[in-house]
Amino acid sequence: MLKTYLPFLQHHLSPPRLQHSLNVMGIMQELAQIYSLNPTQAMTAGLLHDAAKDLSPTQLLNLAEEANFTFNDPCEQHPIYLHAPMGAYFIAGEFGITDSLILDAIRTHSFGPGPTFDTPFSWCLRFADILAPVKEWAGMKKLKNIVYAGRREEAALLQSGWLIQYLQEMDIPVHPHLAATFQGLLARLKVNGSFFERW
Repeated sequence: MLKTYLPFLQHHLSPPRLQHSLNVMGIMQELAQIYSLNPTQAMTAGLLHDAAKDLSPTQLLNLAEEANFTFNDPCEQHPIYLHAPMGAYFIAGEFGITDSLILDAIRTHSFGPGPTFDTPFSWCLRFADILAPVKEWAGMKKLKNIVYAGRREEAALLQSGWLIQYLQEMDIPVHPHLAATFQGLLARLKVNGSFFERW
């Protein structure tokens, strides 16, 4: 796998971003055992999920035009959201990848909608992405414990809530689909306020 994709990633990603992608691949390998995923699919998605992350905003928008990408909300033009669907488009064109599970997980890992958004595979990619940072962040151990215990919906609620908080702090628009996902999980799980405390 690395032999196939590494030269491409080395060319398109900064060294820290490449290391992050390798770490996500490793976490996806671990989560594959917990959530009964195909290990090869999981590791491939993990390795390639940020293929377009280091492209400039202009390059991402140019790719979107080339792909005839339809923006469902103006916020999707922000790189934090756009790198995901363009990453899927990028690797599909570069490597001829047609596996819809891999492509849709990459396309939706920044919380845009997609047909497999709520599958364990797609959630595992989001979990692996946030659990493989350059440095540890407040709450990371708590989220990791829940993810590795196989408590997918609780982990999804925690990650969604904390991500919304982060985006608001950074003055980045919250994607409507992320907000709806959070509200849906919150209504279903009915957690108390202490659930979102970080440790």
